[in-house]
Amino acid sequence: MKIVIRYTILLLILIIPSGSMVKRLDYRSAKEKNVCKDLRGRLMIYCIFVDSKHTTPWTEYDIRSTLDSVAIAVTWLKSKAVENNVELMVKTDYWVGEEFTTVNKKLPDLSIQETLNSTGAKKGFEKFNKWSNSIAKKAGISLYMEKKDGIREIKKPQNKERLVAYLRDTYMVESVVLIYMLNNYYKADVSLPVNTYSNTDIEYAIISYKYPSEIAKNILNLYGAADMYESTYRTNKKKIEKLSAMFPNEIMLNPYAKEINTLMISDYTKYLIGWQKDYNPAYESLYKDKIIFY
Repeated sequence: MKIVIRYTILLLILIIPSGSMVKRLDYRSAKEKNVCKDLRGRLMIYCIFVDSKHTTPWTEYDIRSTLDSVAIAVTWLKSKAVENNVELMVKTDYWVGEEFTTVNKKLPDLSIQETLNSTGAKKGFEKFNKWSNSIAKKAGISLYMEKKDGIREIKKPQNKERLVAYLRDTYMVESVVLIYMLNNYYKADVSLPVNTYSNTDIEYAIISYKYPSEIAKNILNLYGAADMYESTYRTNKKKIEKLSAMFPNEIMLNPYAKEINTLMISDYTKYLIGWQKDYNPAYESLYKDKIIFY
């Protein structure tokens, strides 16, 4: 038995890269955290369309069709809120320049996945935070700041935090869903919610595809919902298989290219997004995972 344990430890040392750490993740820790706390009340979904060197350039048609997908995702979310007696009022807006120009900003590496893989998740998130702040500043420069008598001139947003504060005050909402949209049509990449388990920087999502199910799933991520498939935030295959069997139509299973009206929000997810006060004790172990974070 001791020999087996020794070999197991040696195998883990060989598998896990130098400087890595196994991080215990409890998905319940994202509840009531950061900008998007629980999914109710008045919220704003704000999209910024980004042209990266290695993504397909945005056209006016692409932008309009993506906004149509956002509208479908919002309709679906609101219908689920009604089913659960949750008051939900959603506003949407987006940033584009004149004649549907976008913000030009290369991803830190070739893609979202490559950025995570090249230096590890921890440094990858740091890169994304710098990237997203730069884009927020570019978008903020063009925003109209109303002057008020007796109040000194308000500076235009210089980062995500100030942009979100501006949007929250301007639209009089309780929370802001900040989305950076990439046009990865015919390209393979992932979407990524960032800072959902932290209060040190503003949370946001980078979305690669315009499927309504993909958009709705990432919005739910920002409000605390946990992935149910193998991703940056979940790796335990046995738990993934168990969740898949328990909730085969759950939107937090990989929603890529799925018809949104065939999907549902399970009790497991309703607790995480604040739609239920308590959770089933049978889910206890399924709210936890261990991920390699380096």
